Amino acid sequence: MRAYFLRQVAVGLLFLSALGSQGFAQTTVRLASAQNSLGSLPIILAQREGLFAAENIKIELIDFKGGGPAVQALASGSVEACICAADHAVRLRSRGQGGMVLVALTEFHGYGLVALANSPATDLKSLKGKRVGITSAGSLTDNTLRYYLEEAGMNAERDLEITGVGTGGPMRAAIESGAVAAGMLTTPDVQAALGEPGKFKLVQDYRNLQYPALGLLVLEKWTTANQATAKGLARAVVKAEGMVRTNRAAVDGALLDMYPALDPKLRAVLAEEAPKLLSADGRMAPAGYALMQRMLKVSDPAMVAVPYEQIWAPALLPQP
Repeated sequence: MRAYFLRQVAVGLLFLSALGSQGFAQTTVRLASAQNSLGSLPIILAQREGLFAAENIKIELIDFKGGGPAVQALASGSVEACICAADHAVRLRSRGQGGMVLVALTEFHGYGLVALANSPATDLKSLKGKRVGITSAGSLTDNTLRYYLEEAGMNAERDLEITGVGTGGPMRAAIESGAVAAGMLTTPDVQAALGEPGKFKLVQDYRNLQYPALGLLVLEKWTTANQATAKGLARAVVKAEGMVRTNRAAVDGALLDMYPALDPKLRAVLAEEAPKLLSADGRMAPAGYALMQRMLKVSDPAMVAVPYEQIWAPALLPQP
């Protein structure tokens, strides 16, 4: 009888321990979001499908106007992670702040330079002397524009007026009002704009560039102090990236959460594009990372190059 009692007590303690770890010991991760783009789909999907909760993680999503402000919050410790362009991790690490990409979210760039359909602009050179909109200074849009201006033999400081406008609605409004001659739009805003016949056009399309445009960024000191949480966070997001390719119903639901006002036909387009844009396993392609380093060198010549092996930690990702 005593042995039976002790076994029942042990079973009860194990149950309470499991219940406590799953129901009462959630770790809150404050997550800065630089933009509401298709690259954020794995995060929303992981949240919606309970993948974070399964790792005992509670996500607190905080919106910022562009990558610059979002990564400042990461560097200051105001948030634990950031949905930002991977180049911010390189900048942080080159400054000794230990930035790293925990999970790659996108495999391709995602932005296009858009103008009104009746604009005379046909390429970057035709925009000389004009005001062009980026999301914010030091952002992916800023780095990209400066890189391709140099490729076109132009000077970013003399030949254009580059101005931070923000993302989505504010950028589109700036293009429509003529406040900027052209502006950077990302998915789904670029698809929505181009879907209106005769209203907008692409001046330059960057969406076919292999480039780690968006990643889940963290600081190395945080992963060191919170290794179990970092691994759980990575597991949840990588599982969601897999679901993007295998569970269309879940993708449709997540896209509805992200873009409730979007035309259902456009949401269907995004669902088809998501597997092409997003990383399949949370890992950055070396070729895309190399292009990113070249872009960063143009906008910040003094920046110290960061080897591919130092910008992420494979040990924190689930094994293929």
